[in-house]
Amino acid sequence: MTGPGPGKIEIDCEKLIIISGIKTLTIIPRVYIHIKGWSLARVTHIDVEHDDLCEILNIKPREIIGGILINSKDNIEVKTRKAILKIYSKILTSLIPTNYRGGCVIGGKIGGVFIGVRKEIIRILEEYGEKHGYAPRRRLE
Repeated sequence: MTGPGPGKIEIDCEKLIIISGIKTLTIIPRVYIHIKGWSLARVTHIDVEHDDLCEILNIKPREIIGGILINSKDNIEVKTRKAILKIYSKILTSLIPTNYRGGCVIGGKIGGVFIGVRKEIIRILEEYGEKHGYAPRRRLE
């Protein structure tokens, strides 16, 4: 789901710098922490939304590529084989442990991309969600 909705907590993002080959581009996206069980989320993740983002990154909707997520103190860096994304968000850099380095995935979606993170980061994001009134929902059997 793109845009605001229940279980999507918008966080401040100063800018997103995309480095692809020799090109560098700066955009101002909307960034959300999307909590599991809310607004169609199957797992807690980070949404980065901008209409041209998939085209800029050359990622098709539903395409998923591997990457590495790094907390570089002043930004969150996501390195993939297609590009490097530098997300300048004070909230994200404060949530993710300093000097963290771990695997992630980036998936294309209509209106942007999502960043899937490892379990230890999911727990941190879900704690943040609970503080904002969105506890993760488990699947009802």
